Amino acid sequence: METSPIDIFDLLLSPFYIIAVFIIASYYQRLNYNVKKKAHYRYFLPALACKMVGGISLCLIYTYYYVDGGDVTNYYYTSCTFINVLLNGEFSKFFSLFSLSSMDEVREIIRSGQYGSVFFNLGDTYAFFTVSLTLPFCLLACKSFVATTILLSSFSFIGLWKLYEVFVAHFKELSKEFAIAIFFIPSVFFWGSGILKDTYSLSAVGFYTYGFYRLLILKERKLKYIALLLVSSLFILLIKPYIFFALAPGSLIWNYFYKIKSIKSPILRMLSLPIILFFAGSVVVVGLQFFGQYLGEYSLDNVLSKAVKTQQDLIRSQYGSNSYNIGEFDASIAGITSKIPAAINMALFRPYIWDARNPVMLISGLENLFMLGFSLYIVYKVKITTLIRSLFGHPLLIFSFLFALFFAFSVGLTTANYGALVRLKIPCIPFYMCSLFILYSINKASFKNK
Repeated sequence: METSPIDIFDLLLSPFYIIAVFIIASYYQRLNYNVKKKAHYRYFLPALACKMVGGISLCLIYTYYYVDGGDVTNYYYTSCTFINVLLNGEFSKFFSLFSLSSMDEVREIIRSGQYGSVFFNLGDTYAFFTVSLTLPFCLLACKSFVATTILLSSFSFIGLWKLYEVFVAHFKELSKEFAIAIFFIPSVFFWGSGILKDTYSLSAVGFYTYGFYRLLILKERKLKYIALLLVSSLFILLIKPYIFFALAPGSLIWNYFYKIKSIKSPILRMLSLPIILFFAGSVVVVGLQFFGQYLGEYSLDNVLSKAVKTQQDLIRSQYGSNSYNIGEFDASIAGITSKIPAAINMALFRPYIWDARNPVMLISGLENLFMLGFSLYIVYKVKITTLIRSLFGHPLLIFSFLFALFFAFSVGLTTANYGALVRLKIPCIPFYMCSLFILYSINKASFKNK
């Protein structure tokens, strides 16, 4: 293992980056803040500060708590190795590392250890793409671990802010609640702010949602929104492809529900619903089959068997009390669908407080307790038919709710370790919590009556 990533250089340099980021952010907030039209910008600086706190906390945890390191430090050290090659003037070697084009040369660079260490298997293209994305931040931060995290957390914050603006555009009166759901939930700003795949993928989901909204919902046919949608989709596919296939069906339904709302006949609207759901599901399945040769382990042929294999592997006795088991299932559509309730429950509401074995898991347990209590409160107060009518009456709500549930199902099904679960599930938490706040708001009158 390398020496500690945090040293006196980090302590002296990082405050200057924090000050610089806040100067730029304050100027941007002043340009956009408007009490009447853009009152939600009052959360801009507190949300950014929370994002930075999460990133710096992750640095400290992976330096002083996980003394053997982990993904965060591995991405950082590997990025530094790439930069050492570049700064040494070895441009051909840097390009070989960056693109993995000349594998013999890459192996020789790694074997020599002249520039540093590479902590990932050469076949892990998702990890190497994450390293490639980290390079600009690490270079601008002069290879400082904490400063790199500050720059990355600040940039990734933009994607979440764009996601926040989409929700606020539909329900302006819930700006405070949406801020809580997207920015101030501890596990989200903790695991979604450091040098991890989760930080990039969470931000990309925000950019994707914003680009989809401006381009296909508002019909703003501008090049920047086309580019934003395409680039964010590409990044998701190159980091965590399964997230894209959780986004796709909800996105299509979101788009078509706006068209359905223009249909005056309630009967025709109801008849259109199953057709749209079937169409959205078919597009995802056909897409998985068509792009199977490019998706590798995420192709349709491999997804089901991978779910069974991963779940069975992670419940082995060596994981001890940190594992969970949703029961055995086979690699078939029937076997997988039979685990939908258990998998969603695991992803959204586990670990429970009594499952906690460390402070990080305890915080997640408290979050889950709140989400479970809030969910049960809404179900108790409102009839199921009213809830369904509320869901299908708001296109953004149905998109948010479907993505949250579909993503929770996929994570709960293929993960059987609490340590991995609390990190992998963070993309669905903001969407699920926003959905709960919207449901609460539009049914508030019936709560009082009941």
